[in-house]
Amino acid sequence: MRETMLGYSSSPAMSAMLAVLKLYYVRQDTYIEAMLALQQAQVGQRKLRKRVRKHRKAFSEAQAEIQNYHTALQARRNQVENAIRERNEAQARMMQMTRERDEAMRLAENSEAARVRALFHAEIREEERINRIAELQLDVHRLNNIINPIPQPVPFNHEEAPSEEDQDDGIISNGESEEDM
Repeated sequence: MRETMLGYSSSPAMSAMLAVLKLYYVRQDTYIEAMLALQQAQVGQRKLRKRVRKHRKAFSEAQAEIQNYHTALQARRNQVENAIRERNEAQARMMQMTRERDEAMRLAENSEAARVRALFHAEIREEERINRIAELQLDVHRLNNIINPIPQPVPFNHEEAPSEEDQDDGIISNGESEEDM
C-alpha cells in the first residue's frame, strides 16, 4: 500500500506531498528500528548486569587473591633484598677480617724479622763487648804488671830443699805459725 501511495503523480503538489510522506515513513521506519535496537540494548544491558552481579563476588575474591599475591610477592621481595643486604654485609665483614688478618700476619712477620735482626745484632754486640772486655782485661793485666811487677818464680831445686829443722823453726809452741800472727 505504501508503494502505491508513494507512486508517482502527475500534479506537482501531489508529488510533493508524496515525497513528504515518503520521508515520513522512512523516518518512522528508522525510528522503529532505533527503538528496537534500544530495547535489544536494554535487554543486553540487563543480562550484563545480571552477569556482573553474578561474577562480582568471584571478581572481588579474585581481586582479593591478587592483592594477597602482591602482598606475598612484596614480602618475598623484601626478604630477598634483606638476604642480599645481609650477604653483602657479611662479605664486606669477611673481606675486612681478611684484610685485618693479612695486616696482622704482615706485622707479625715484620716483628719476627725485626726480632731475629735484633738477636743477631745483639749477639754481634755481645761478641764485640766480650772481645773489648778481653782486650781491656789484657790492658789491665799489662798495666798491673807495669805497676806491680810479678817476680819470676825461682826454679825449685830438690837438692836444695829445706830440711825438717828449717820447717820447725816457723812453728810456735801453741800450734800457730808466725805468719798467722
